Amino acid sequence: MFLSRIANLEQDKSILTEKLHTGLKYLSHSDWTKIPDGRHEIDEQNYVLISTYTVEPPEDRRPEAHKKYIDIQFIIEGEELIGYADHSQAGELQEQIADRDLYFYRSVDKETYLKVSAGSYAVFYPWDIHRPNCQSIAGSQVRKAVVKVLYTK
Repeated sequence: MFLSRIANLEQDKSILTEKLHTGLKYLSHSDWTKIPDGRHEIDEQNYVLISTYTVEPPEDRRPEAHKKYIDIQFIIEGEELIGYADHSQAGELQEQIADRDLYFYRSVDKETYLKVSAGSYAVFYPWDIHRPNCQSIAGSQVRKAVVKVLYTK
C-alpha cells in the first residue's frame, strides 16, 4: 500500500514503477469535468473506472482484494476512509468474481483506516486487502477514479 497526493507525482516517480507512473500521469492530466462516470480504456492493458457515490459505514462495506490488477484509487471530489490490511489478515473468502478480478472476504483482522481526500491517491497491490467507499462523514458524496494497472511479476 502506498498513500500520497497527486501534487507529489514528480517526487513519487522515483519510488514507483513505470507502470504505476503511467496510471498516475493519466490521473494528473485528466480534466474530470469532461470525463463521465464509467469505464475508460487507458491503453491495451490498463483502464480506469470513474464513479460517484455516497459513502457508507465501514460495517456495510466488504473487504476486497485483486489478483491481476493493482488499484490506484484517486479521490476527485470528497473524502472517504479506506480500510487496509495485509492479505495474511484476511478471513474466509466470501465471494469470488474472477472475471472481474474481485475477491470479497467476510472479515479482516488488524485493519487500519486511511483518510483519503480530494487530490490524494492510494495504491493497493495484490497482497493488500482494502475496504473502499467508507464514510468519514456520514452521507457525503465522493467522486473517485480507480486506475486498474495490470500486475506482472
